[in-house]
Amino acid sequence: MSYQKQKLEFNLVGQLLSFVIKDSYKIKYLRIIDSGREYWIKPDKEIRDRLDKTLTPGCWVDIRGTKKQCFKTGKLILKAYSIERVNLPEPADVPISFPQSPPLKRQAAKASILVCQKPSCWKRGGKAVCQALAENLRDRGLDDKVQIKLTGCLKQCKHGPNMVVMPDKARYCRVEPGQAIELIEKHFECASVAQELPVTVS
Repeated sequence: MSYQKQKLEFNLVGQLLSFVIKDSYKIKYLRIIDSGREYWIKPDKEIRDRLDKTLTPGCWVDIRGTKKQCFKTGKLILKAYSIERVNLPEPADVPISFPQSPPLKRQAAKASILVCQKPSCWKRGGKAVCQALAENLRDRGLDDKVQIKLTGCLKQCKHGPNMVVMPDKARYCRVEPGQAIELIEKHFECASVAQELPVTVS
């Protein structure tokens, strides 16, 4: 395979989905989701054995590293030299207030809504919230521009259902189905009015 000679730097902040393990103990890759897109990132040997022990599926991480691409296949190879856990702001209860978020810009940002699918959130109404979101996105013609994704634990089990709106990274807890309309209008109002905005989902 022919790869580009020059290595380029990258910086990515996303949610850890899982580890890909080799030889039953060695971390080969980290599966990361960012703005609805999944990446497999290989940690450098220098940091692999001293990764933060608090890294668990569902946490958010700041990753810096190098990337190169195969000219023939187009495959992107990501290698990390720094992986740090980051703490997002505490989620707001939807009935109280909504965080301010900028309108969608003319960029290739992937729009998605991450909903916790763990039993605690699911029993508290997570499934009904997903259905309400899907119906309201479809009614506004946004179902092909905004994707609903089920994700792992968001660390607020007692305050479920929990969700994160991307690319704004706005977190919410105690979401109710009846609040789906307000959430969609808050974060995706520009997309429903200006259809020319190139918001796509992988």
